[in-house]
Amino acid sequence: MDGVTINTEPLYTKAEIKLFKEYGIEIPKEDLSLFRGSPEKLFYELSSKKYGIKEDINTFIKKGRRYVQEEFNKGIPFMGGFKELHKRIEPYYLLGLVTASPRKSLNRIIERMNLDDYFLELLSGEDTTKNKPHPEPYTEMMKLLNVSPKNTVIIEDSLTGIKSAVSSGAKVIAKSGSVPDNKLFNAHHIIDHLDEISIDLLEHILPLHQ
Repeated sequence: MDGVTINTEPLYTKAEIKLFKEYGIEIPKEDLSLFRGSPEKLFYELSSKKYGIKEDINTFIKKGRRYVQEEFNKGIPFMGGFKELHKRIEPYYLLGLVTASPRKSLNRIIERMNLDDYFLELLSGEDTTKNKPHPEPYTEMMKLLNVSPKNTVIIEDSLTGIKSAVSSGAKVIAKSGSVPDNKLFNAHHIIDHLDEISIDLLEHILPLHQ
C-alpha cells in the first residue's frame, strides 16, 4: 500500500520528524528509510531503542498515530502511475493488496480512497499471525486469490516488504526510492517508476501460461 499504491511516505516522514522532535531528536536523513515497511509496533519499538527514547511504548505509539493522522487529514495522493498501471494489468491479473499497517489504518484508507475498487482482496498487518518480513502475509494473499507462488508477481518498495515477498516464493519487482538501489538486489527486477511495469515486462518475469 504505502509507497506503491498511495504516496504516504512523505506524510510519514513529516509525522516522524515532528514526533522525534518532541524528544529533542533530529533524525539523520539516512535513517528515514531504516524502518520503512515495518509493522507499526515494530517501528516504534526499534526507533525508540535506536534513539534512546524512554517513553512508555503505548504512549509513544499514540503520539505517533496522532501526528500521522494530522498529515493524512491534509490529503493522501495515489502514487504516480498507479491508476494507469491498474488499467494496464487489471484485465489480465488478479490483484491483491498486502500492507503491514494495522486494520484500522487500512480501513480508513479504503474508505477515503475506495481501495476496494482496485483490489479483489486487501490484507492488513493484523490479518495474519505473523507480519512482514515473514512471508505469511503474502502466502495468505495467494490463498485468498487461489494462485501459486510460481504464478505471482509482487511489487514492493521496502526492505521489510521485499524480504517477505522473496521468501514467499513469488517473483518480486522492487520500486526504488524508499531505500538505496544497492539494497534491492534480492528482487528479480528493479524499477524507478510504476510506468515501467508493462504487460511485456510481467510476461518476461512471469509467463502468463505457466
